Amino acid sequence: MSESQNTLNLEEIVIAVYSALDDALRHANIPCQSGKLIPRPGPPPEVDDREVLCLAVLQELFGFESDHFFYQWLENNPTMIALFPRRLSRPNWADRRALLVPLIQRLSGAFLELDGEANPPFPSSIPIPSMSVDPYGQARRNGLTESPAKVTAPL
Repeated sequence: MSESQNTLNLEEIVIAVYSALDDALRHANIPCQSGKLIPRPGPPPEVDDREVLCLAVLQELFGFESDHFFYQWLENNPTMIALFPRRLSRPNWADRRALLVPLIQRLSGAFLELDGEANPPFPSSIPIPSMSVDPYGQARRNGLTESPAKVTAPL
């Protein structure tokens, strides 16, 4: 098999992430009502929470440490523009992403259940970079001296 047959293009990656998130949301019984994953007052948002959640996961997967650089990439990448034609302003993106953070823990459990306890998506010994962990988070409380971005994800 050639290398091109073993790799996914950006559009395929985005579709796979969005589909996996949709499955995990369904498994965790998190309904999307009028474009909202978290109930809140007001009209339906112009950009569905599922799209924002997908973009937040993609930011982590692609290793963008800066929301600013990720947003610049998003605004200038033709594939992403085609897949996400409606985008939030930079400040609204940050606010909505922060609003959706509580869903991540619930979805992590749903991913493990969907994959089966015997087959986690990655072994616990593999360091997983995380740009959402601040230097005063769990690593500091546990007395670890490593950078939070290099702390091994607990399973």
